[in-house]
Amino acid sequence: MNDKEEVDPFEQLVRAFLAKQRIAIWGVEETRGDPGKMVVGKFRKRGVEVIEVNPKFEHDPENQRSTSLAKIEPAVEAVLIYVDPDQTMAAVEECVEARTPLVWLHDALSAGSATEEAIDRLRSAGCTVIPGLCPMFFLKPVDPAHFCLKWFLRYNGKEERTRSHLEA
Repeated sequence: MNDKEEVDPFEQLVRAFLAKQRIAIWGVEETRGDPGKMVVGKFRKRGVEVIEVNPKFEHDPENQRSTSLAKIEPAVEAVLIYVDPDQTMAAVEECVEARTPLVWLHDALSAGSATEEAIDRLRSAGCTVIPGLCPMFFLKPVDPAHFCLKWFLRYNGKEERTRSHLEA
């Protein structure tokens, strides 16, 4: 890329999120095969401090786990909401209450957190929103599964629809 080419707004937000050094992932599960654990692991390998948040957890700062964003001290720089639509607004309200400046609403193959209601609520509270897709599509090196999934979502129009939410 030369100096005259501009990075599109979606890529700018992704880069801003990936540059954070202290984030929370809201919705990580206890189960061994939870894909959220893979996301946590990839960020931690990059040296990012990741706090796993789930209301079902015990608050345990030593193991970087919390029941709520409100209990995390100091506050995180950004949050990835990694839940199904029925849990999204609880996570969104926590982000609003914690005044989280940057929120990524995960949404890839299945219906994820990037609902219109969530996007509107976060924006109305002054949060910057990444309205869909997955950080694993951008964390280098991208694993083969996420590389193929990103290509598929680009092919079927999901990536373009996600990017269109930035202009809304």
